[in-house]
Amino acid sequence: MEQNRFMDVQKKIMPEILSLMDLRYGILMMVKDKQPVGRRQLAGLLDVSERTVRNEIEFLLKEDFVAVGRQGIELTANGMEILSGLREIIYAYKNFDWLSEELKDKLGISSVFIIPGDSQTNDSVMDFMGKRTATYVLGILKNRSVIGVTGGHSVAAVAENMPQGHYPKVTVIPARGGMGKSHGTQANSIAARLAGRLGAQKELMYIPDNVDQKILEALKTDVQVKAVFEKLQEMDILVFGIGRADVMAKTRNMSQDRIKELMSQGACAEAFGYYFNIRGEMVYPSSSVGITLEQYRSVDHVVAVAGGADKKEAIMATALVRPDMVLVTDESAARAIIEQ
Repeated sequence: MEQNRFMDVQKKIMPEILSLMDLRYGILMMVKDKQPVGRRQLAGLLDVSERTVRNEIEFLLKEDFVAVGRQGIELTANGMEILSGLREIIYAYKNFDWLSEELKDKLGISSVFIIPGDSQTNDSVMDFMGKRTATYVLGILKNRSVIGVTGGHSVAAVAENMPQGHYPKVTVIPARGGMGKSHGTQANSIAARLAGRLGAQKELMYIPDNVDQKILEALKTDVQVKAVFEKLQEMDILVFGIGRADVMAKTRNMSQDRIKELMSQGACAEAFGYYFNIRGEMVYPSSSVGITLEQYRSVDHVVAVAGGADKKEAIMATALVRPDMVLVTDESAARAIIEQ
């Protein structure tokens, strides 16, 4: 009996099997994310009863997937191993192949990879998104590739989950300047970490994201700054995040009047400094240092990493800018887009 037929029969004769796997997967993911964690906290995070959590933890403890100590519940080595395998099984049981194809057709883009769960409520889902993106990037990497990265938590997850490698002729660069106060999620920091993981070269850009144009032109005469802008022209892989226009406008410290104007123009997405409406039309140009919209359209491979149901319109809008975009997202965003 072929695998899909076997799973169909299982789901019919044991309809509870998927919900049980989903529950155990959720518990293991949440333990990985919050460890050490208590049963009561787990119950609250997963929105299930403490009794349910207690029963499931007893099973997971017996199978050596978790350990219970004075500080709380933690994942064991066996738990880490089973978590990766369980993700693939759930992917098959939930028919994610169909979901991916449906989402790809809906967005009109070349490839979609979906990770089970919601990255906005569980950082481990973001880790799996980062790992899947890293695998894809390694698959398209060339001997002298130039990889550009933007900032943000989703792109940071790619760097953190990139396997250790040795690519001395590859160069990693920030695709934009610095933004905000969080050093760890700025493009410069992510580029440095990714280069370290890949064993690659790096060129960093120590320029604020919104520097005045006249100052920028003067800075471009600096040898190091000039080298980064030259590498931007050679970039063949771009990994970037997608944000909601309203959220990113506040992050960029836009005035309330400017934000209102942006919203009145229908802005719903922000990517690499540009704001787009639901039709994928640019409604506000980038005031940031880094990749231009023209450069974005000419890069060989563009890979977006974004999850969460509240980003559905932002993802839909950005997908219209380049039909050959590759998207790595989570189940929450995928289902929200398809239901839109």
